Amino acid sequence: MNTFYNFFISTQPFRFIGKSIRNIFFPTIHDGIPDEIHIEVCSICNAKCLFCNYRYEHRTKKLMDVETFRKNAKDCFELGYKRLNFTSMGGELFIHPQAIEIIKIANAVGFEYIDVYTNGILLNKFDMNDLLTSGLTSLKISFPGFDQNEYKLVYGVDKYDDFISSLLQLLETNYLSKNPINIILEPRSRISLDEIYQNNTYITLISKYVPKYVTINKPILRYDSWGGEIKQSDLPKGLKLEINPIKSIYPLKKVNLCSRLVDFAILANGDVRLCNCRYDSTIETEEDGLFIENLSNYDSIESLLLSNSQKIEKIKTDFIHGKLPKLCHGCTFYTPCKL
Repeated sequence: MNTFYNFFISTQPFRFIGKSIRNIFFPTIHDGIPDEIHIEVCSICNAKCLFCNYRYEHRTKKLMDVETFRKNAKDCFELGYKRLNFTSMGGELFIHPQAIEIIKIANAVGFEYIDVYTNGILLNKFDMNDLLTSGLTSLKISFPGFDQNEYKLVYGVDKYDDFISSLLQLLETNYLSKNPINIILEPRSRISLDEIYQNNTYITLISKYVPKYVTINKPILRYDSWGGEIKQSDLPKGLKLEINPIKSIYPLKKVNLCSRLVDFAILANGDVRLCNCRYDSTIETEEDGLFIENLSNYDSIESLLLSNSQKIEKIKTDFIHGKLPKLCHGCTFYTPCKL
């Protein structure tokens, strides 16, 4: 049964049909309670992944300073958010020289769950014990398998040795820790899970930590096009662009709200926006249809949200009536919900 399900959700056209049926008829029910807040503290990345639009990006490269983050974290926690995600759609947390201090601040503020995706290249620049006791509850590491050539091809940089060095230090320190954290390795590669398990680096250096201390997810083979910015020709053979599922039945054009519009995100430059999943990387974000306002004009996030409540409501109402921001038209990360 599990094999059949995996085949169904990973094979076209079944994947397209299944997601389209879900989108139209089976939205999840959202209780409206604040869930997960995304705060980007770094909009700079040290990789040029083929499946990411970062290499085309026009956004200003920015680090959020520590005190600004402290205030933003407190404001979000007071609004009811208990989960904090540092994952940026165009940046790498550990480029920030004060990344661990920032995680500790989030923990001290009271967030119950602190999560981040990282490429792991720079982890060995930090004290591993300090990182693992910072309050981070989940560390997700994306990588294209244990192969130097594949790494350079898919991630666009010759940093495989740095990645392996960081990973081994992390896993060993976590193994020896009294309170190990949840480490998830997520392959973004056409290399199969069986090939990863058969790789000599995995067998000799990684396998002893799996599955008790490390989880390895199934490789991701399908990717969003970022509104057409990523082309199939950008991807190596074996990786494919996701087909955009149907969101509504024509001519009704009623669309379930995307769950990613229920909460908001804060970018490194202070932009507050609905959805941390997509932005138009060819322009500054205030023009992309999901931008709310910049925090520089307000004394708190709450005051910004209150002052722009009608704007926020209009974006959501327009969405439900089929008037999606251009940015959302081709987004395959759409997840339908009803409040």
